[in-house]
Amino acid sequence: MKHAPLTTAVAIAALAGGAGMASGQMLSQGDIYVKGFGGATWPSNFEATLREDGEQIARPSFDYETGYALGVAVGAAFTPNISMEIEYAYRSADAAITDRDEDDESASADGDTSANAFMFNAIYMFDGMVATGAIRPYFGGGIGGVNVETSVPGQNYDADTLLAYQLIGGVDYELNPNASLYAEGRWFQTETGRFDGPGGDNFDGKFETFDLLAGLRYAF
Repeated sequence: MKHAPLTTAVAIAALAGGAGMASGQMLSQGDIYVKGFGGATWPSNFEATLREDGEQIARPSFDYETGYALGVAVGAAFTPNISMEIEYAYRSADAAITDRDEDDESASADGDTSANAFMFNAIYMFDGMVATGAIRPYFGGGIGGVNVETSVPGQNYDADTLLAYQLIGGVDYELNPNASLYAEGRWFQTETGRFDGPGGDNFDGKFETFDLLAGLRYAF
């Protein structure tokens, strides 16, 4: 009986060590997971040249407010550190649109820009940190296609299926062997494309954002 405390201590240490190893290896090869996320997005301001029949008719500038982003993804782990996923994300932000003419007089209108993006991402997750291994930093990137729409009162300008790419960096915190919370930052950008509007009006532009997101991931 005098050895019981020592035996108990060894047993507890073994269980704690096993739990730490499990936390550090939340995703195993072949695991499927789903995740949802949301947060704030900050589009980059830009200036464009609005044309009609090839002639310049205005030079609007887009000054964006903080917007929001929402998304879901389905992924698979190829190793405990590397996973691939397919993602859908929606971003929207209001903008003050100002046009200055040759006499430096300006006219302003309120508008907004929204983007529907389908991305293919690759994620690398580092091994677990702290004693339990529950905290895992990660980084990754993605490429895909996006439809962007910019609206002003009575007019919509659409750019269909632009090439888009993004960089991702964040931290994952394991709640249990199946679920984790995460927070991340993203830089997202489309290629420059043509936005077509009513009556043959169009302008060239791209959509670029920085996002701060939080989400929940569940692995099966």
